Amino acid sequence: MDQTDRRSHNKEDGMRIITKYILREHISPFLFSLITIVFVFLLNIIFRDLGRLLGKGIPVIAILEFFFLNMAWIAALAVPMSVLVATLMAFGRLSQDNEITALKAGGVNLYRLIRPVFLVSLALTFGMERFNNIVLPEFNYRVKQLYTDISRKQPTATIEPNVFFDAIENYTLLVNRIDRQRLEGILLTDSSDPRYTRTVIAREGDLRFVEAEDRMILDLREGEIHEAEQADLENYRRSRFERQIFSIPTHNMRLERTEPQHRGDREKSAAMMREDVERYSGSLEKNRDQIRRRVGTDLDRVIPRTAREKDTDSLRTMAGRPQQTLSMEAHRRNVQAIVHQIGGERGGIQAYRNRINSARVEIHKKYSIPVACMVFVLIGAPLGIMARHGGLSTGVGMSIVFFLIYWAFLIGGEQLGDRGYVSPAMAMWSPNLLVGGAGIFLVLRTVKEATFIPWETWKQAAIRPFGRFRRCAS
Repeated sequence: MDQTDRRSHNKEDGMRIITKYILREHISPFLFSLITIVFVFLLNIIFRDLGRLLGKGIPVIAILEFFFLNMAWIAALAVPMSVLVATLMAFGRLSQDNEITALKAGGVNLYRLIRPVFLVSLALTFGMERFNNIVLPEFNYRVKQLYTDISRKQPTATIEPNVFFDAIENYTLLVNRIDRQRLEGILLTDSSDPRYTRTVIAREGDLRFVEAEDRMILDLREGEIHEAEQADLENYRRSRFERQIFSIPTHNMRLERTEPQHRGDREKSAAMMREDVERYSGSLEKNRDQIRRRVGTDLDRVIPRTAREKDTDSLRTMAGRPQQTLSMEAHRRNVQAIVHQIGGERGGIQAYRNRINSARVEIHKKYSIPVACMVFVLIGAPLGIMARHGGLSTGVGMSIVFFLIYWAFLIGGEQLGDRGYVSPAMAMWSPNLLVGGAGIFLVLRTVKEATFIPWETWKQAAIRPFGRFRRCAS
């Protein structure tokens, strides 16, 4: 009995050591991929926004806060991606070194190898669900608030090429190309003087901000000024210039932190959006009741029941009388008005349906993306084992392929769900069902058959057409 207990105890110790070893194998690739993915996303934001924020009177602490707040949505995407990369690389390395084969020969089931990783991914799923419902909406809300404050302090930070910029009162600016503070293809309209309308066209110019004077300085070159009086548009003047400096006042330029009242869908938790769905549903039912009332009560009011019960001969007789003709014309106008009102109510119903669909899609997305952590373990573990060639290139390459498939279905499902073509639940959960189903199939296949992906065969098949082409060319 003691020997049996000792063997059982030794077996438990052995499994505990194996579990720790497998989990330890995932730590390095997970952290490496997480840092890499976050860096790539952050680099994209830096290239996109840093040039518009630096050198424009915006405090450095506000710029750093802007990038820090954007880390929330980056983390929401990077964590599931890192789980997939880590699982593929870890199990791929174990398979490459024949450690999977040795463990299976020692009586360790493949399910037992995957189970600790899956349990960790389950805990990570719950953590990411809380993150997506608490941290992410608040960070999205704060970054929107900060961006609004930056735009108020420094409107030029939000100037986009080929987009009319009218954030400065009495001025509208259109720029074809922006390179930091250098502008090309400039169109400026100035309506600050109510007596005149002035339009400035310039080939190029420089833009700088003078915070101490609350002014924006436009140094324009090679342009024209077109000016017309509001009272007499025929009094028109045009002048050309080689260089002209325009000083545009910008008031309220201090970076004052405000508290916007409105939150978008991505700035709300699932509980907030459920309240929105209930409110939109109530408004939708009110619109339906309005249509029923207009079709019933209003129609009876404009077309009395006695008039509808007249026979054809009576209507022809009434139509021949001027007074009756006037009355029928009034009824016709009233009916047309009701039809237009019903059309407006139907448009309101469709608008509320779209809002309900959009809110429900966001609700399901807050749960479906965290579940991807478990789904990627199911697909990553068997692929890593079957690939047999672990390492950075294989892990990253296969991760990108499957994540692109997952992301394509997620984005496509979101578009279809917002438009009501498919249910919001199906739109957001179909990627998990598809990739997760493929993962379960591969796990069963790996356990039963231990079939490895024939990479060399695929490589030869891929290069064979090029070899034939080379022989034909020679």
